[in-house]
Amino acid sequence: MDSVTIGVDVSDRYSRYCEIDGSGEVVEEGRLRTTPEAVQKRFSGKQPARVVLETGTHSPWMSRTLAELGHEVIVANPRRLRLIYGTATKNDRLDAEHLARLGRLEPKLLAPMQHRGKRAQTDLSVLRARDALIRSRTQLVNHVRGAVKSVGGRVPGCSASSFGSKAGQHLPKELKRTLAPVLETIVELSERIRAYDR
Repeated sequence: MDSVTIGVDVSDRYSRYCEIDGSGEVVEEGRLRTTPEAVQKRFSGKQPARVVLETGTHSPWMSRTLAELGHEVIVANPRRLRLIYGTATKNDRLDAEHLARLGRLEPKLLAPMQHRGKRAQTDLSVLRARDALIRSRTQLVNHVRGAVKSVGGRVPGCSASSFGSKAGQHLPKELKRTLAPVLETIVELSERIRAYDR
């Protein structure tokens, strides 16, 4: 039986797919919801195929799901794809077909990427969440310092983790009401960052 290659253009809500046979003929095209349930339904119980998708937000879980169903999964580097068939117009149907054709003929051109395992992905999400909280706290600390300086005041130097509790006593009278909720948020963010550290 001819080998089958399927290109999947992954989008946030719906993804387009294009299936081609060993001779390069399109045998099926369609779209499916970008959910684990829809991917399971569409690809389970099918003859193992080579499935090509572009790396993105949904590609880690989608590539794992497809591999668990017995398919060979190639996750393409989007930068390489732009060099190969860069175009100003975006067409999900054609993108799915391009992925299938490239995956069928020359997978190395796609500069395939390997996603982390589920556990590593989960651990990384903890680090990224902590980093997002730190960036938010830094932005709020800088906002308070800038607002206080703009009226001629100054908040003495201290660590970011203690800023929320120490800065309140140095706020000019006219800014206390405005900045008090910001300081409360900084305190809360510091507590959440400590929880991530634990």
